[in-house]
Amino acid sequence: MDKYDASNDHYCYPKSSVLKNKLNIQDMEALEAAEREITAVTLDGVEYVAPPYSLESFKLLHRQLFSALYTWAGEIRNVDISKGGTRFCTCGRIEAEALKIFSALQANKWLSGLAKDDFCEKLAEFYCELNMIHPFREGNGRVQRIFFEHLALSAGYELDWEDVSQGEWLKANIDGVNVNYGPMAEIFKRIVTS
Repeated sequence: MDKYDASNDHYCYPKSSVLKNKLNIQDMEALEAAEREITAVTLDGVEYVAPPYSLESFKLLHRQLFSALYTWAGEIRNVDISKGGTRFCTCGRIEAEALKIFSALQANKWLSGLAKDDFCEKLAEFYCELNMIHPFREGNGRVQRIFFEHLALSAGYELDWEDVSQGEWLKANIDGVNVNYGPMAEIFKRIVTS
């Protein structure tokens, strides 16, 4: 289950890369299946939240999705993680960096009042920047997608992820790591509707 590289990772079972969980599942594939099933159910209970948004509301969203499975749901990770060649925000800087992003979103009026193309470009930038923070040990992508759905709704838009392939999404996220938001903006231009 663990897609991340983390040294001295107390989140995992000893001598394993499987995340400790409330169901005591120690097989990676079984945990992935349980996580999919549980989050499909908990997702139904997540209600739209209007701005203002903050790290606290982001943490609450994570807790809503994952508390049935992980004791640390909604808590900022306290280990450094990387995935492939991407090293995410060091755990000691997560809160400060997240504050910058949520403050910038607020200064940008939660992206409301923007024409679609402008909205998509800003959305891509904020998505990629928040993705680099990766505040949780697991579940960052799912929480981000829901958060950005809420942000889009508050600005008068909707996101439909259905036609985004995994490969295209991964490439856009990797481009975002390199501060190239264009591919992500192009995806949003295709999946954002008013």
